[in-house]
Order: sequence, then C-alpha cells, then structure tokens
Amino acid sequence: MSLLSPALTLVIQVGLRDNDNRIVQAQITKALPFMTSDDREDLSHLIRRSQEGDERAMEEIYECYKGRLFSLAYRYTYNRQEAEDLLQDIFIKIFTHIRDVQKEQTFVAWVYRIALNSCYSYLRTKRSRDRHTLALSEIEGRKEEAVYDSHEESFEKPLNEAISELPEKLKAVFLLHDVEGFKHEEIAQMLGFTVGTSKSQLFKARMKIREFLKTKEIL
Repeated sequence: MSLLSPALTLVIQVGLRDNDNRIVQAQITKALPFMTSDDREDLSHLIRRSQEGDERAMEEIYECYKGRLFSLAYRYTYNRQEAEDLLQDIFIKIFTHIRDVQKEQTFVAWVYRIALNSCYSYLRTKRSRDRHTLALSEIEGRKEEAVYDSHEESFEKPLNEAISELPEKLKAVFLLHDVEGFKHEEIAQMLGFTVGTSKSQLFKARMKIREFLKTKEIL
C-alpha cells in the first residue's frame, strides 16, 4: 500500500520553501473531494438521522469516511488487519457518541479527533506490549527480513520509517496536513491548539523527516 503521493514525496525532497509548498499542496488538494452546500445539507441530514438511530444513515456515513480513516489508521499501524480492527473501533466510538454532535460544520474535525485518539491509544498499548514480549517468530524472521530489506531500494520505505519515528503531535499534524490535505485552521480545531502551533509542528515534522532521510543517505 502506497503511503504518499508523488506530490507529497516532492515536499520532502525540495525542502520547505513556501512557494514550493503552495504548489505541492495545490496538487494534493486537487484530488480531495470538496464539500458543496448540498453536501453539507446531506451530511446534516445523515447526522440527524443517525442520532435518531437510523442504521441506513450510519451506513452512509461509514461508507463516506471509511477510506480516509482506514488510511489514517494504516499509517499508525502499518498492518492491514490491525488497521481494519482500529477502523471498527473508531466507528463504534463515532456512533456511540454521535448524539454529542451539534453542528455538521464541526463533524469532520470531531471524527478525526476520535480517530487520532484511537490511534494514540493503539500506539501506547502496542509500546507497552512490546516492552514485555518479543515473539520467537520475530527473532527467527529477522535474517530473512534483512535479506529482503537489502533489496529494498524505494524511497517510500525509509520515508515511512521517518514518519513512524515522529512524536505523536508532529506525526498527527504532518499526516493531516501533507497527506490528508487539511488546512491549518482545520487541524487546529481537530487537535485543540492554535493555527500557529499547527504550522510550527508541521515545520518541525518536515525537518525531522529530512534529517532522518539524510542519515540514511536518501537526500
């Protein structure tokens, strides 16, 4: 599964010049669906029906957001089965608490906040589990993995590793902005901090990724 588009890879390769970033961001957002006034009315209707327990409306919301939320979960797990399990957990939380939604304008931010919190919880649980156990199969498989990795020459693998090494907040901002295409104003609403903080976190994330790739002699 490809993590990043060619446009996003270019963000890392060309550096942090504002003009370059605007060009690349335009390429990324061009592929994202825009929400028209009719879309907002439809979403408001679906939310209201879901709050009343309409399963058909819940299915429509699930179909609308499952793709992007699965992609987000996969970037935290790098395991398809675990990402699918995490996706189900995210939607259980969404529909359990959907009566808390007051306005459709805040719905997307609310959904992504639930998704990110679920991803954070997954990572904390995984780290705790990994500290206590190491499967024999993992040890036995390292030799074979090393052989495979020696033939891995793509840019994507070290880039994935660089992203996985980011602290939680930097990783969230980077994925939401450079991968998902959200604006800083939307990210600030999702994560509960200022637009300036979002921009600062993105800058730091990009710098850390470039430093990581330099140590791997990729850049």
